[in-house]
Amino acid sequence: MTEKRDYPFLVGGVVLAGLIGLMDILSHTLGEWGIYALLLAIAGGTFLWLRQEPAPRKRAFQLPQTVDPGIIRRALADAEKFITQLGAEVEDPQDLNLEPIKPQVNVFQSQVSQIATDMNREEIRLVVMGASGSGKTTLIQLMQSDWAATSSRQLSFQEAPGLFTATDHGLSVEALARQQAIAADIVLFLVTGDMTEPEFQTLKRLATTKRTLLVFNKQDHYLPDQRQLVLNQLQRRVQGSLRTAADVVAIAAAPNPIKVRQHQSDSSIQEWLEPQKPDISALTGRLEQILQQESQQLVLASSFTRAMALGVEVKTVLNDVRRTRALPVVEQFQWVAAGTAFASPLPAMDLVATVAINAQMIHDLGAIYRQKFSLPQAQKVAATLGSVMLKLGLVELSTQAIAGLLKSNAITYLAGGCIQGISAAYLTRVAGLSLIEYFHSQEPNLTLSEASPLAIERLTQILHRVFQQNQQLAFLQLFVNQAMDRVSAAFPQPQLAGVSASSLLTPSTSATLPSGSSCLTSEFDPLVTPETAVSNHNGTGICLKVPALDKTQLPSI
Repeated sequence: MTEKRDYPFLVGGVVLAGLIGLMDILSHTLGEWGIYALLLAIAGGTFLWLRQEPAPRKRAFQLPQTVDPGIIRRALADAEKFITQLGAEVEDPQDLNLEPIKPQVNVFQSQVSQIATDMNREEIRLVVMGASGSGKTTLIQLMQSDWAATSSRQLSFQEAPGLFTATDHGLSVEALARQQAIAADIVLFLVTGDMTEPEFQTLKRLATTKRTLLVFNKQDHYLPDQRQLVLNQLQRRVQGSLRTAADVVAIAAAPNPIKVRQHQSDSSIQEWLEPQKPDISALTGRLEQILQQESQQLVLASSFTRAMALGVEVKTVLNDVRRTRALPVVEQFQWVAAGTAFASPLPAMDLVATVAINAQMIHDLGAIYRQKFSLPQAQKVAATLGSVMLKLGLVELSTQAIAGLLKSNAITYLAGGCIQGISAAYLTRVAGLSLIEYFHSQEPNLTLSEASPLAIERLTQILHRVFQQNQQLAFLQLFVNQAMDRVSAAFPQPQLAGVSASSLLTPSTSATLPSGSSCLTSEFDPLVTPETAVSNHNGTGICLKVPALDKTQLPSI
């Protein structure tokens, strides 16, 4: 559903731009970049409040020492709040981009009920992890036949895919293994010798949320004195990561046969290979101790971990929904900035109008992310973004890159308004995308509340990263093509018959699209149009129609 919106910031900014036309005199004395630097420096001095203590960094989740049902219920209640908010934000019958999200809301709700029921189960779930060839399958078969069959407890086993290998799903094996570990109560991490650094880091992450045992398998491949040496090295390595050294055990799930040589009475020698019995007694003994003391806590801890993971997943989807609505806002204002800069004859008017446009964009983005920006706040944030860009050298770098792409056409290159307009659009886009990523680094707001002061250091890092992502030559070429076509349509100029503005760019640097495709992304997608290529370049995977330059209708929130 859409609604008519007023733009008080934009109107006021345009009026203000006209009143400062006298500053053109200063532009002749200080130069264009001098004016930009002067005004940004003056504006930057008015918001020292932005340099308050930044928001605390998110701490990595760590399992508490003791988990009770009340903690789980509170985690589920917190997740339900975000599920309810997600359901409310996807209920827009006119927004077809959000249709695939609606079934996910029901899945989330069913997971809440499942976790609430699951925390009372008696079954203990074990997942066996390790690199390929570490003996996971053999160990599971042995434990099912020799241990689980004789145990009075209900036990289930699951084998995780071999770590540090490629998958057909495009996800890392470590990510898939972590998903399986979330649903398990105990993790058995198998190694066949001293751990590699990737194995140690994976084990360390698992141990923060799961009861984890390090299992040294295939100890029979070592001599007796070497076995103890390896075991001691492993215990020292995981000290501080696992609860106790007793959680490191050595086994031989499928020991190699031993060659036996026997001297016969006739002085001949007979040799044969004698099979050896598997030895997993150290592992099963340790598991029995843990289950006897911690079985209830293991189930509660797993339920709590799943509840927390569900909350994180729901917040991620909620942020993706808000990104879907925020991208058209950024794209609309980037073209408004381009048209304003192209039509404005004075550099000083360009700057004030751009700040006003960015302030209006920030206000609208804040509404989508449930952060209320007042007029002074929006202006300060816009000026902060401009100041940070200037300090990082992004303004000069983007202008040089865009000017280089326009040099091939004398008409467009001599028309300085083209460079100013496209640069304004590009920087407005970078500012909008950076603000979106900044909002995503925070806890999502459920209700409209006053925006908090910006964390300058974090914003600077995000700005630099987003700028680097949008500096690829193919993307810049496509962006300039779109901007030239829009500017040419809004402000027609004489040109050769049958030649578009974008076709006047350097052929050697133009983005070549495959037959049947009209969108440039990381991989060519025939279902995406040029209007949405910029959105897809930033990894959203969502195709959104860019509104026209004069459009004043925005999606309702």
